[in-house]
Amino acid sequence: MCEEKSKIGKLKENKLAEVYFISLQENESAKSIAKKTELLFDKTKLFSFISAKKIVGIKQHFGEKGNKGYIKPEITKKFIDLVKHKKGKPLLIETNTLYKGERSNSYDHIILANKHGFSIENVGAPIVIVDGLNGQNQTAIPIPGIHFKKVYIASDIPFLDSMIILSHTKGHIATGLAGALKNLSMGLSSRAGKLAQHSDFKPKLNLKKCIGCGLCKEHCPAKVIKIVNNKAVYDLDKCIGCGECYTVCQHDVISFDWDSEGKLIQEKIAEHALGATINHKKKIVYVNYFNHITKQCDCWGGKNPVLYKDVGIFAGSDPVAVDTACIDMAKEKLGVDVFNEMWPDIDPTIQMKHVEKIGLGTRKYKLIEL
Repeated sequence: MCEEKSKIGKLKENKLAEVYFISLQENESAKSIAKKTELLFDKTKLFSFISAKKIVGIKQHFGEKGNKGYIKPEITKKFIDLVKHKKGKPLLIETNTLYKGERSNSYDHIILANKHGFSIENVGAPIVIVDGLNGQNQTAIPIPGIHFKKVYIASDIPFLDSMIILSHTKGHIATGLAGALKNLSMGLSSRAGKLAQHSDFKPKLNLKKCIGCGLCKEHCPAKVIKIVNNKAVYDLDKCIGCGECYTVCQHDVISFDWDSEGKLIQEKIAEHALGATINHKKKIVYVNYFNHITKQCDCWGGKNPVLYKDVGIFAGSDPVAVDTACIDMAKEKLGVDVFNEMWPDIDPTIQMKHVEKIGLGTRKYKLIEL
């Protein structure tokens, strides 16, 4: 039997979202994490929505080439086996990236996923890249947003009966925290939806400090940077707003307006998260794996060192509550606001406050330890 402990906020208990938590030890193996994941099936009713003969989309990042931070296939297989046990049809789902690389088209994306262990022979479910060969397949989803009245989501999403959203929680240059909300928004949008979220997040250059080293050009996934007369030159009309140039520049040439542009991209992310879930609100469970904590997201293919001890597994039916619990528990277990330490100019709760405002979830929760 597992011990249950509850931590209750200011609101009445019946108004709080339930977030289940399983503690992880430092450097715990994927096999051990997979075993602990079974507690979510045995001790909660989170997955009661799974129906026989219905397709369940299991959404996760299959890993960038050179990046080891993704959720491992041994863990994913537990969810696939659960769906099969309930006579459902599990389907691994993902979308293509904006930037050019092995995850920007379905052919190379699926081959990379197979190399990382997500073959049908290994995990027991097929992969479908739900926005088409190059991210072009989309559907317009009406939402009660402030920035958008409709958002462009991968076209297959409305045809799923339900979803399980598996997120590796870590830092992110645009949002400070990348968890369930980020996985929903960027992770389930079409190419047009991703561009709409990034459209205002553009770098500003202090060329007096630029020495023309070329690191920004080398790491730009959109290939919009040239070095002319030992200075960086950007084609901002083609910039996708990913921020990778900012992370590699060693001379303080590149900056962002975190107060306006940073706030705006988080709010746009929140609205796309709503669009991705609006047809399945009561048929989605969110599971955040808060381990292998890095400053950069899992799309980063370069060095991405682990900065903190592993925290745990968080799960619930409210993505806002699940992401909020990650911040709070990191403070409790590690004694520090890890996201503020990694990205001191970014308030990651902006995305949560905005999505709470437009009706996707709540930051008020009850934590139940398993």
